[in-house]
Amino acid sequence: MKTNYYAIFISLLAILFGINSVNAATNIPLPVIPTTQFLVTNYGAKTTNTDNASYINAAITAANAAGGGTVVLPAGTFLSGPITMKNNVNLYLAAGDTLRILPYGSGNGTVAGTYPNNGTTDQYNPFIYGKSLSNIEVSGSGVIDGQGSAWWTAYASNSNMKRPSLIRFVACNTVWITGITLMNSPGVHLTLGQSSTMGSNGTISYVTIKAPSTSPNTDAIDTWYWNGIYIHDCNLSEGDDNVAMDTNTKNITIKHCTLGTGHGISVGSYATGVNTVTVDSCTFNGTTNGIRLKASRDRGGSGANACYNLSYSNITMQNVTWPFYITSYYPTSSPSKTDTAQAITAATPTWRNIYFKNITVTGSTYAGFIWGLPEQLVKDVVFDNVQISATTRGMQIVHADSVIFKNCSSITLPSGKGNAIYSPYDTIRVSGINPTTGKSTSCTTSAIEEVKADGAVTCYPNPAQDYVMISSDEAIAEIKLYSLTGTQIRDINAGNENQYSLDLTSIPRGYYILNLLTANGTLTSHKLLKQ
Repeated sequence: MKTNYYAIFISLLAILFGINSVNAATNIPLPVIPTTQFLVTNYGAKTTNTDNASYINAAITAANAAGGGTVVLPAGTFLSGPITMKNNVNLYLAAGDTLRILPYGSGNGTVAGTYPNNGTTDQYNPFIYGKSLSNIEVSGSGVIDGQGSAWWTAYASNSNMKRPSLIRFVACNTVWITGITLMNSPGVHLTLGQSSTMGSNGTISYVTIKAPSTSPNTDAIDTWYWNGIYIHDCNLSEGDDNVAMDTNTKNITIKHCTLGTGHGISVGSYATGVNTVTVDSCTFNGTTNGIRLKASRDRGGSGANACYNLSYSNITMQNVTWPFYITSYYPTSSPSKTDTAQAITAATPTWRNIYFKNITVTGSTYAGFIWGLPEQLVKDVVFDNVQISATTRGMQIVHADSVIFKNCSSITLPSGKGNAIYSPYDTIRVSGINPTTGKSTSCTTSAIEEVKADGAVTCYPNPAQDYVMISSDEAIAEIKLYSLTGTQIRDINAGNENQYSLDLTSIPRGYYILNLLTANGTLTSHKLLKQ
């Protein structure tokens, strides 16, 4: 298992300077835990015990009472029932440690040496849990083993049972989960949120999550009611969503992750108020879906609760069945000629401002599908330098508008497999691609010149609301603002000043490209988000 040098470095900074560290990529603070260690074996934990929960919880309580500290599980295998976290505590799994949850019993919680239910037959609380906490961490290089096989068998006979997740933190602030391996969870492996109260500032880094591809509903990471999440350098392979962003997940960044078996990086199926999602520099290999947006007529959100500002870039996919999967008919139906427009409600799924850039897809079974509703079209979807090579069928698009293929985006199919883009009955509203051949019709130079920006130019804040301050080491001569579709919105003479305050009050929410030309002729570009 690789050493988490990033985590060690950040922790050392926190110890030396006594301040909250911040993920530079997202400005999400990391917890700072006092250095005092509380070894669980000093509180009675043993590898020979049939249940170490009371001893581990005693060490957590002691660390919290002392003002915080690191609760250490040394090398060895420790069986345990449910563990409750407290403020200012880091639960640290040392190298060679396996923390193994008690096995499934008979569902009634009374069989000795099995996982206790929560007082109701076949209902189980999470393994490691915290609610309304601040400054908490689970770290190290050890393993948390859910012993899931017996749970999955029981679930196959009784899908109403509530299985424990390995880690769930609800309505917490400043959470960091790093370095560990989670495996074979009875249900979801790791959840941030799932209540009506928002959590904030969560980081998941260098975590490995694995379970068989056939394991039921064993999502790797789920998020609910949480503002500010950074998931990076994780390896996720299991039986359901690799990442699922559900109701009121906001400002989430996923970078440098590798995804194996599973159902991809998803929004939904409870898709109310999910916005400002950035997925960058990830690899998908053998996932059922790549990028998946899913909801039904009663699980979405319109107006202020719409799903918008979703950006996916610098991604490779290999052997993915559905690389692009957008549907308002999840999970059981699909568009049909007989489906007529219904009244738009607060729960109507709304998908807008979706940006795919620099994505290569090879060996996919299908090119994908985009299914909006007759009353609520999917709008403003941009494929920018996206190359899709599918083996069986093209991309089906129904009830969608402003689907734009640009910068030589294309779909390749073997001969005899039909059109690259098709609709069984709806008018195809796409541009920049030949729907029959899949060849680009927009391979000319875009009006937007995109040049990698360096530290000499900054835009703050970004995301922005009313104004963004643009600062440069060189005098700024000209500023151009473009929509993602290539429409120029502003062309400003910046007066050769080193700073310029750009007024965004009249601009709709969404992603934009900002081009800056300095007085010495240097061009830089930035992706800007208006909230």
